[in-house]
Amino acid sequence: MKAIAIDFGSSNTVIAHWNVATNQPETVKFADLNRPAPLDSLVPSLVYVQDAAAGIIEIGQPVIDRGKDRPQPRFFNQIKRRLMANIMYAPRIDGVKISPEWVGQQFLRQLLRNLRSQQIFPSEIILTVPVDAYEKYLRWLEGCSNEVFSLDLPNVADPKVRILDEPTAAALGYGAIAPHDLVLVIDLGGGTLDLSLVRLPQHHDVTQWGEQLGASQDPQGEYRAVAIAKSGYSIGGEDIDQWLMEDCWANYFDASLAAREQNNSQDNSQNPILKLLMERIKIKLSDAETASAVFFDPVTQSAIEINYTRSQLEAILERKGFYRILKIAINELSSLAFNKGILKGDIKHILLVGGCSMIPSVQALIADQFKMAQIHSHKPFEAIAHGALMLSQGLQVQDYLCHAYAIRYWDRHAEQWKYQTIFRRGQVYPTRRPFELILRASQPNQTEITLTIGELSARPHSMAEISFDGDRLVMEFDRAVSETFQPLKTDDNGQVITQAIAKLDPLGQPDCDRLKVLFDISEKRELIITVVDLLTKSYLLKNYPVAKLI
Repeated sequence: MKAIAIDFGSSNTVIAHWNVATNQPETVKFADLNRPAPLDSLVPSLVYVQDAAAGIIEIGQPVIDRGKDRPQPRFFNQIKRRLMANIMYAPRIDGVKISPEWVGQQFLRQLLRNLRSQQIFPSEIILTVPVDAYEKYLRWLEGCSNEVFSLDLPNVADPKVRILDEPTAAALGYGAIAPHDLVLVIDLGGGTLDLSLVRLPQHHDVTQWGEQLGASQDPQGEYRAVAIAKSGYSIGGEDIDQWLMEDCWANYFDASLAAREQNNSQDNSQNPILKLLMERIKIKLSDAETASAVFFDPVTQSAIEINYTRSQLEAILERKGFYRILKIAINELSSLAFNKGILKGDIKHILLVGGCSMIPSVQALIADQFKMAQIHSHKPFEAIAHGALMLSQGLQVQDYLCHAYAIRYWDRHAEQWKYQTIFRRGQVYPTRRPFELILRASQPNQTEITLTIGELSARPHSMAEISFDGDRLVMEFDRAVSETFQPLKTDDNGQVITQAIAKLDPLGQPDCDRLKVLFDISEKRELIITVVDLLTKSYLLKNYPVAKLI
């Protein structure tokens, strides 16, 4: 075990390690700490202090299962938010001053103990922190690192500890990365809505991003993200669960209200079982149009089937002002960014994290607000932890091109050579998906099609350009600069040497799509080409290395 990453969240915490078999980040799951499926990748960020003097605490799902998550002096939630805020109140329990720093330290210490019980002894630990609380977290971690992260094992060195801001980690996890890029992270968690517009670190060696505890600081900010604008409100998934409970109480339990009052029974709008069912319904409605659950009513000794549709949930969110608050937060962030010279159209990547970001109507609202951006949403819970881990593991085999590359083709209508970009400067390799291109013959009865790859360099001009941004094909118009094409290979006389040749049998014709060409970049920075003859349905080249890129 070389490294682990910990995304210590306000509501949930995710831990990731590197799976050498799949060569991918993988979430560490604890049978006795994680939430029930389908959220079994999450450890609830909860602490119950059983004996403060002895440092005996409970964390995670057992706190909920044993009913200790109700408001009481020994129960602590929203630990991360307490750490970020300047809370001076620190009650004494068992003679110990219980500060947010103490609770956070105990939570991390217990997590590490559970890791060691699974024989996981990391040599490096990467923790993610809010960009606006970077320094505060750094100082806190430096203060508690010896106690929390020390292994106290003979002949085993204590792990190195690195911290990385959450927006940068999310960008790494979603693959939306290039040094100095703008990214907007929208975090819709259990208790908060946070929007952070940041510019990623400017240093091109991504493996050096973040900060090592005890190492020299980064005065130039090369390895840290820079916060451009931030907006947020204290609203999230727990509020939605409560709204659903209130709606359920009004629509399903009013008939027996008199009996409940007569028997002085518990108000089901606060029933923990009902709350769990409402949370599950909310989760199901992110994937399905309808969701149902069965609640056993102890008063009537009967089972009540509860049904909700996605449109009903959306009506509740509209009535409670959830969408309005999200729009206000977006407008506030946009105004702050505009004051710094950044328009909405300048933001190309939106990264969604947190469970509420999975709600389809929320994603639709965000897409409508940022029409020019690509929205990343497939890893709402794990993107931050997985991205942070890639600093130590995945990015050892993943790097960035220093130059842009294109292929040259003959435009028979314009009767001139033209160039199409296939990989831009900063492109990640190895590529996750190939860049696909369809080619035709440029003249009747053509016997072969040659591929000439070259390096692009900028020069002043205005043009439309099809380019490859990360793993996404985009088109940009009216650029201030265009590129000149320099073939990768030439002979002693300066004549172009083609990188690949596809023989055509039968002969190629200009008005017929003939070849499908797939471009990949290997971990060795080799340009790999696969060529398929669309007419004969056969491979002319398969995984053929044609050039070394830089």
